[in-house]
Parts: sequence; C-alpha cells; structure tokens
Amino acid sequence: MSKIKYLFISRCLSEFAGAILPVVFPLFILKTTHSLSLSGLFFTITMLPSVLLTPAMGVWIEKYEKKKVTFFSVLTLAILCSIESMLLKFGRYDFIYLVCFEILVAIFSMMLDLSSKVLFTELVDESELEKYNGIRSILDNLSVFGAPMLGTLVYGVFGFSSVILILAILYVLAAVVIAFIPLESKNGGNDQIVEESFVQKFRIGLHFIRTEKAILKYFLLIMALNFFVASSEEVTNPGIAIQKYHLPTSIFGLVSIAFSIGVILSGIFIAKNSKIEFRKHISKLFVLNSLVMVLIGFSSVFLISFNAFVFFGLMLFFEVLLGFITILVNVPMTSFFQSQVPLNIQSRFFALLSFSANLIVPLGILYTGFLASAIGADVTYIINNILVIVIVCFAFWKEIGRGFRAFLLKKWKMSK
Repeated sequence: MSKIKYLFISRCLSEFAGAILPVVFPLFILKTTHSLSLSGLFFTITMLPSVLLTPAMGVWIEKYEKKKVTFFSVLTLAILCSIESMLLKFGRYDFIYLVCFEILVAIFSMMLDLSSKVLFTELVDESELEKYNGIRSILDNLSVFGAPMLGTLVYGVFGFSSVILILAILYVLAAVVIAFIPLESKNGGNDQIVEESFVQKFRIGLHFIRTEKAILKYFLLIMALNFFVASSEEVTNPGIAIQKYHLPTSIFGLVSIAFSIGVILSGIFIAKNSKIEFRKHISKLFVLNSLVMVLIGFSSVFLISFNAFVFFGLMLFFEVLLGFITILVNVPMTSFFQSQVPLNIQSRFFALLSFSANLIVPLGILYTGFLASAIGADVTYIINNILVIVIVCFAFWKEIGRGFRAFLLKKWKMSK
C-alpha cells in the first residue's frame, strides 16, 4: 500500500481535474461560438487525433519507465493549462488556440490513462489486483463526484480562465505526488521489446489478442457491451425519463448520482471481500447486469399509467443496483487483463482496447438513437440487453453447460 498510495493520490487529483473540463469547456465553446453545430464540430475535431493516435501511444509508452511517462503526461497537462489560462487572461480567445489546446489535452490525458494503468500493475501484486482495483474504483468516483458542480460554480463566478488555472494547480500537485512513487517495479521484460520496430510491436499486440482465446473472448464481450449498452447515458435514460415520463431535467442528474452510489458501494464491497474470486462468476455477473437493465425497460413499459415519480423512484433503485453490478464486472475484467497480459505489451493492449471502444461507442449510440426513435427508448433498452445476454451465453456456453449439468445432477441425487 505504501507504493500504490502515491499513485492513488495523484490519480484523485488528475481525475478531479479531468472531470471538470468536459463539463465547463462545452459551456465556454457555446458561449464563444453561439452555435451548437460549431460546438459539435469543435469537439469532433479535437477528439479525433487522440483516438487515432491511441494505438501508437500504447507502443511508444513501452519504451520508457511508466512512472516517467505518467509524470511527463501530467506535468505537460499542467503546463498546457497554465499557458491557456494566461492566454485567456490576456483576452486571447482565438478559436485555433482553443482547438490546439483541447487536442493536446485529449492526447496527453489518454497517455496519462494508459501509462498509469500499466504503472498500477507494476506496483500491485497479482493476488491483490481485484482488491486494489476496487479501491481505485471508489477513489475515482469520489474524486469526480463534486467536480462538475465546482467547475460550473467557478466558471459562473470567476470565468473560464480561473477554471483552467485551478486545473493547472491540480495537475502540478498530481505531478509532485507521482515523484514520490518508488522506482522499483516488476520486471516487464522491456529490453527485448525495445529492439523491435513499431510495426512489429503493433502486430505482436494484435496477434496476442487474436491468438489468446480467453483475452479475445473478453475483448469482444467488452465491445459488444459498449455497442449495445454504452449509449444509456446519452440515449436510453433521457429517452425514458424525460421524453416518455416528462420528468424535470433538474432532477435527471439523480440518475447519474444513483449509479455512482452503486459504484462506490461495489468498490467497498470488493475491497472488503478480496478473498472472493469474482472472476469465476463473470458470466453470471454479465447476465445479471443486463437483466437489471431489462427490468428498467419493462418497468418503463408497464408503469406508464402510474405517477411518473413512482417509476423514477424505481429507476433510481435499479441504477444503484446497476452501478454495483457494473463494477463487479469491470474490476475482475480489468484485473484479468492486468494479470494475463504480459507487462511488456500491456500499454499497447490497453491502447488497442481503448481505441476499439472509442470507435464502437459512437456507432452504438447512432444505432440505439435510430432504433429508440422508431420503437421507443425502453423497448430498445430491452432488446439491446437481451442481445447482450445471448452473446454472453454464446461466449460462455461451455461454462454454462457445465453449471447446468452440475445443477441437474445435484437435483437428481437429492431426489433419490
């Protein structure tokens, strides 16, 4: 714990800063451009470079000590925020400056995320990965809990430049804390990998995912989950709560809060029950996760004649449950990757995972949006999650078959 605590503290500071910008920046861009279409174009342009460069970043990071890359990334974010704050103070609101700033912030934020994931694996023993991933989940969610509120408050009172200055201070503090992390780490075997070309490294990463059946199975499951379910926040939840039940937008934020409460409770549960091997129950947890979302959809369909707040109360309960189960799925999945993917290719693996997710999520949002507009958000929610359950059953059919046979055998013995 003495080593990992510095990474946790640094991560809390950087996560808090990272949660402020996505909330405040769109407000500032809309105020500057006075156009929703230009705002959408701005964020599309600024996010593309980081998405496209993610696989290359994963390969590049492997050549250096992860502590140094993490320190370099967070320090660069501090410098970028300091420069942008000064430009804003002097009245330089040029669109091109803002575009360049956001592109660089997105790139170095991705680099920070990838390097810190591998650094986490280096600092934690394999037997304690699930425990400390649970703790990390708690701290991450607590860190970002009040960030949007603070960011919008500072923006409204002191202006955008003050928000960026606060971000710069937070990133500087995060960099200082990283400097205290001991250099000793697990041997990642980077000596051999450094001698290989970029193309060879990239191919090795793809080959590893393709040939390792367990890794490929979980990789594809994550993609399926992202495609069918990741659109909940953007499409299905507002489609159900606001469009169908006409609930006030002022209370819609409670949905995210309820989910976060479930996430925090789940992190505490995992940290306190580190002896439970959640990975062995991953298929059941996948199915249970989708079943909860199916229940939300059915509740929306059948409670339409009731008071809207009756449904909303039930929805909040399900969101807490959903947040709890989601982390029971995510933490063992992350721990599985950290324990099974060799350290010397972890950064390129997580880069490919992030790259694939960043491509598949917008496609899922587009598909779900069209389907929801045709048949309703709640029915779409039900169909999407039934499809996820079918995919999970297909992926784990051997394990499910063994479990079912064991259940029947047990029943048969009891009947004799």
